[in-house]
Amino acid sequence: MSCFPWLSALLLLPAMLLAQETVLRVPVQLVVAPTSVTDRSGKFINGLTAADFALYDNDVPQQIHEDGDFLPISLAIAVQTNLKGHDIERVRELGPLLGALVVGVGGEAAIFGFATKLEVVQDFTPDLGRLTRSLRRVQFSPAPIHVIDATLDAMRRLDHRAEGRRHIMLLISGPADQGSQSALHDALDDAAVSNTLIYWLNVARGASAEDPVPVLTRYTGGQQYALQNEHALERAITRIGEEIHGQYLLSYTPAHTSEPGFHRIRVVSKRAGVEVRSRPGYWPN
Repeated sequence: MSCFPWLSALLLLPAMLLAQETVLRVPVQLVVAPTSVTDRSGKFINGLTAADFALYDNDVPQQIHEDGDFLPISLAIAVQTNLKGHDIERVRELGPLLGALVVGVGGEAAIFGFATKLEVVQDFTPDLGRLTRSLRRVQFSPAPIHVIDATLDAMRRLDHRAEGRRHIMLLISGPADQGSQSALHDALDDAAVSNTLIYWLNVARGASAEDPVPVLTRYTGGQQYALQNEHALERAITRIGEEIHGQYLLSYTPAHTSEPGFHRIRVVSKRAGVEVRSRPGYWPN
């Protein structure tokens, strides 16, 4: 079985979005495709350059650039606040791991809790001690979860960070939405414009391909992790940190691709025996 389960649903994404009456129109001048490369054992491969990749937009080869400059991270951590029991304790103790493995040098993070709306627990800060303390004071109680509204709000806050930063969102939630006023295509639209990469820790231990959070995760090129046992959360954070800090930021200005509708992105490595994962595509203007 592939270590990237989202790949099996990749070709279904355009049809699934259209089935939800989604019509996205994103002004496209520069497309950014964060790309991860792993060997057969799942270990991330570093040291490649743009010359080691080929990228296709709707099967048309593109001239790509690999941004090797250091880009600090702005991380938005959005926590569903109706968690129970042991999940609460595990989330509250994530601060040191998130700071050391994900935020990194020059990075910043914010903590948000959400049920029917997004609440700021800690605004963006480079102070990792403050991040740890803030996670420990997130309040939990039963309530409907408006995950689409919360995702949109968090992404818009990321958009207001200083230029030259990578936008990463970590959603700690279940897969489904329970009454958001915004539609899924609104969140997908914003994700495309802001180049936000979404990682998802699934506290519900299950999901269908049509739930909004799996769609958001796949669409941005992120990854999902099921919290199936006591140590799954720590392993997921470690894996996310390794991926983010080992990704290749491939970018291109689409050429000879005037077709309307969803544009598929396909990235391949010229190195044999590796697996490549990037965002599946975008909707052009």
